[in-house]
Amino acid sequence: MSAQRGHLLKRNYIFAVLILIVGFGGLLGYDLYFKPYVLSQTVVKIKVDGGGVLPKNHELQAGELYLDSVQTKDVPGGAVTQLNQAERKITNVSLTDGSILTEALVDLNDLEPRTDEGIFPVPKEAVYAINGSLRSRDKVDIYLVLDEAKAAENSNIAKAGSAQGSPGNGEAAVPEVAFLTGVTVNYVRTEDNNDVRDTELGNDNNRVTSTGKVAVPELKLKKSDGELLKQYLERGCKLWIVRVE
Repeated sequence: MSAQRGHLLKRNYIFAVLILIVGFGGLLGYDLYFKPYVLSQTVVKIKVDGGGVLPKNHELQAGELYLDSVQTKDVPGGAVTQLNQAERKITNVSLTDGSILTEALVDLNDLEPRTDEGIFPVPKEAVYAINGSLRSRDKVDIYLVLDEAKAAENSNIAKAGSAQGSPGNGEAAVPEVAFLTGVTVNYVRTEDNNDVRDTELGNDNNRVTSTGKVAVPELKLKKSDGELLKQYLERGCKLWIVRVE
């Protein structure tokens, strides 16, 4: 009887040890694998020497970025997950050390002007033609158009490119070569200064509809290109704005 009781006691000890091992193993597995790899996501964070602050409109350098693993529940929407997405991009706000980068905090689409750039609005009177499907972040090519009467008055105007054919009867002369290419569209405004989008929720239906009529596009240009464009507009040129991306 005592031998049987000793055998049961020994078996209970073995079960207790096994349960203890499985429990500790499960905790270690959760902390060392499941939590950091399955329940986490790698994001890009800001590194500032001395725990300082990076100012708004600062150009991010490689040494100011690092990857870190953060629990999925703590990852904000639109978080940046790759270093090359943020390198040499401009900050939209001031950022503190350890901040998780998101699309709202950094200019991933290169819409913010750099020191040698500016945002140039094009008045609707200066537009010869424009895509009704134009939206913010699009890329456009710009052609200069000058009607024959204006060309006669401004015979000393510098041609942006060779003209196609020989226009007559007051028709507009369209340059064969674009004056500016790959220009970023920052904003597309209606006459009442509202953004043109597909729907009230944003640009999400492949441009099938729009919230308004395109009136005033705002373009990001080099300041030198903007000054030259201004001179052409003052001499009577109009802009044929063609969406290419």
